[in-house]
Amino acid sequence: MSVWRRRALELFPFLRHSLLTGSVYEVFFLLPDVSEVFASGDTNLLQRMFGFAEWCAEQNAKDLWNAAGVVFYEHLFDGNNWAHREEVVKFLSPRVVADCSGLWEHWLSAEKLAKVQQLLAERTEHLYLEARRTCD
Repeated sequence: MSVWRRRALELFPFLRHSLLTGSVYEVFFLLPDVSEVFASGDTNLLQRMFGFAEWCAEQNAKDLWNAAGVVFYEHLFDGNNWAHREEVVKFLSPRVVADCSGLWEHWLSAEKLAKVQQLLAERTEHLYLEARRTCD
Protein backbone atom coordinates (compact mmCIF):
# COMPACT_ATOMS: atom_id res chain seq x y z
CA MET A 1 0.00 0.00 0.00
CA SER A 2 1.35 3.42 -0.92
CA VAL A 3 2.42 5.88 1.74
CA TRP A 4 -0.15 8.48 0.68
CA ARG A 5 -2.96 5.91 0.86
CA ARG A 6 -1.95 4.75 4.35
CA ARG A 7 -1.73 8.35 5.51
CA ALA A 8 -5.13 9.20 4.03
CA LEU A 9 -6.71 6.13 5.64
CA GLU A 10 -5.35 7.19 9.02
CA LEU A 11 -6.59 10.76 8.62
CA PHE A 12 -9.91 10.07 6.89
CA PRO A 13 -11.21 6.65 7.92
CA PHE A 14 -14.70 7.66 6.77
CA LEU A 15 -13.36 7.45 3.19
CA ARG A 16 -11.98 3.93 3.66
CA HIS A 17 -13.97 2.22 0.91
CA SER A 18 -13.03 4.81 -1.72
CA LEU A 19 -9.42 5.07 -0.55
CA LEU A 20 -8.72 1.40 -1.08
CA THR A 21 -9.09 1.74 -4.84
CA GLY A 22 -9.17 5.45 -5.72
CA SER A 23 -6.45 7.91 -6.60
CA VAL A 24 -5.08 10.73 -4.48
CA TYR A 25 -7.18 13.11 -6.60
CA GLU A 26 -10.29 11.33 -5.37
CA VAL A 27 -9.29 11.92 -1.75
CA PHE A 28 -9.53 15.65 -2.30
CA PHE A 29 -12.76 15.34 -4.31
CA LEU A 30 -14.39 13.20 -1.61
CA LEU A 31 -13.43 15.33 1.37
CA PRO A 32 -16.18 17.66 2.53
CA ASP A 33 -16.13 21.18 1.16
CA VAL A 34 -13.85 23.43 3.22
CA SER A 35 -16.69 25.92 3.76
CA GLU A 36 -18.88 23.17 5.24
CA VAL A 37 -16.14 22.07 7.63
CA PHE A 38 -15.49 25.66 8.75
CA ALA A 39 -19.23 26.14 9.28
CA SER A 40 -19.43 22.94 11.32
CA GLY A 41 -16.57 24.06 13.56
CA ASP A 42 -14.72 20.75 13.15
CA THR A 43 -11.21 22.09 13.77
CA ASN A 44 -9.77 18.60 13.93
CA LEU A 45 -10.98 17.72 10.44
CA LEU A 46 -9.73 21.08 9.13
CA GLN A 47 -6.29 20.36 10.55
CA ARG A 48 -6.25 16.91 8.97
CA MET A 49 -7.41 18.23 5.59
CA PHE A 50 -4.92 21.07 5.45
CA GLY A 51 -2.18 18.89 6.90
CA PHE A 52 -2.70 16.19 4.29
CA ALA A 53 -2.85 18.76 1.48
CA GLU A 54 0.41 20.32 2.61
CA TRP A 55 2.06 16.92 3.01
CA CYS A 56 1.03 16.04 -0.56
CA ALA A 57 2.25 19.42 -1.83
CA GLU A 58 5.70 18.74 -0.37
CA GLN A 59 6.16 15.35 -2.03
CA ASN A 60 8.29 14.74 -5.11
CA ALA A 61 5.64 12.64 -6.86
CA LYS A 62 3.79 14.83 -9.34
CA ASP A 63 0.43 13.12 -8.73
CA LEU A 64 0.58 14.11 -5.07
CA TRP A 65 1.60 17.76 -5.34
CA ASN A 66 -0.53 18.29 -8.43
CA ALA A 67 -3.64 16.84 -6.76
CA ALA A 68 -3.16 19.08 -3.74
CA GLY A 69 -2.70 22.09 -5.98
CA VAL A 70 -5.44 21.70 -8.55
CA VAL A 71 -8.10 20.01 -6.45
CA PHE A 72 -7.57 21.53 -3.01
CA TYR A 73 -5.55 24.76 -2.95
CA GLU A 74 -6.72 26.17 -6.27
CA HIS A 75 -10.31 26.32 -5.02
CA LEU A 76 -9.80 27.53 -1.45
CA PHE A 77 -11.16 30.96 -2.24
CA ASP A 78 -13.93 29.89 -4.65
CA GLY A 79 -17.67 30.09 -4.07
CA ASN A 80 -18.75 29.44 -0.49
CA ASN A 81 -15.14 29.22 0.64
CA TRP A 82 -14.78 32.98 0.09
CA ALA A 83 -16.84 33.60 3.23
CA HIS A 84 -14.13 31.79 5.23
CA ARG A 85 -11.10 33.48 3.63
CA GLU A 86 -9.94 34.99 6.93
CA GLU A 87 -9.83 31.54 8.50
CA VAL A 88 -8.41 29.81 5.41
CA VAL A 89 -5.28 31.98 5.27
CA LYS A 90 -4.33 30.89 8.80
CA PHE A 91 -3.92 27.33 7.49
CA LEU A 92 -1.56 28.25 4.64
CA SER A 93 2.17 27.90 5.20
CA PRO A 94 4.60 30.28 3.48
CA ARG A 95 5.63 27.44 1.18
CA VAL A 96 2.05 26.74 0.11
CA VAL A 97 1.46 30.45 -0.46
CA ALA A 98 4.57 30.67 -2.63
CA ASP A 99 3.67 27.53 -4.59
CA CYS A 100 -0.01 28.37 -5.06
CA SER A 101 0.04 32.11 -5.63
CA GLY A 102 0.07 31.55 -9.39
CA LEU A 103 -3.06 29.42 -9.15
CA TRP A 104 -4.89 32.14 -7.22
CA GLU A 105 -3.65 34.83 -9.61
CA HIS A 106 -5.14 32.84 -12.46
CA TRP A 107 -8.52 32.10 -10.89
CA LEU A 108 -9.31 35.07 -8.64
CA SER A 109 -10.37 38.52 -9.71
CA ALA A 110 -7.81 41.27 -9.05
CA GLU A 111 -9.96 42.52 -6.17
CA LYS A 112 -10.23 39.12 -4.49
CA LEU A 113 -6.54 38.38 -5.02
CA ALA A 114 -5.62 41.70 -3.40
CA LYS A 115 -7.84 40.85 -0.41
CA VAL A 116 -6.22 37.41 -0.04
CA GLN A 117 -2.74 38.96 -0.23
CA GLN A 118 -3.73 41.53 2.38
CA LEU A 119 -5.08 38.84 4.71
CA LEU A 120 -1.90 36.80 4.30
CA ALA A 121 0.28 39.82 5.09
CA GLU A 122 -1.77 40.75 8.17
CA ARG A 123 -2.39 37.33 9.67
CA THR A 124 -1.18 36.73 13.18
CA GLU A 125 -2.36 33.14 13.66
CA HIS A 126 -0.48 30.34 11.96
CA LEU A 127 -2.73 27.30 12.24
CA TYR A 128 -0.79 25.55 9.49
CA LEU A 129 1.82 24.64 12.10
CA GLU A 130 -0.72 22.56 14.02
CA ALA A 131 -2.16 21.12 10.80
CA ARG A 132 1.32 19.97 9.74
CA ARG A 133 1.65 18.00 12.97
CA THR A 134 -1.35 15.86 11.99
CA CYS A 135 0.71 14.39 9.15
CA ASP A 136 4.09 14.08 10.84
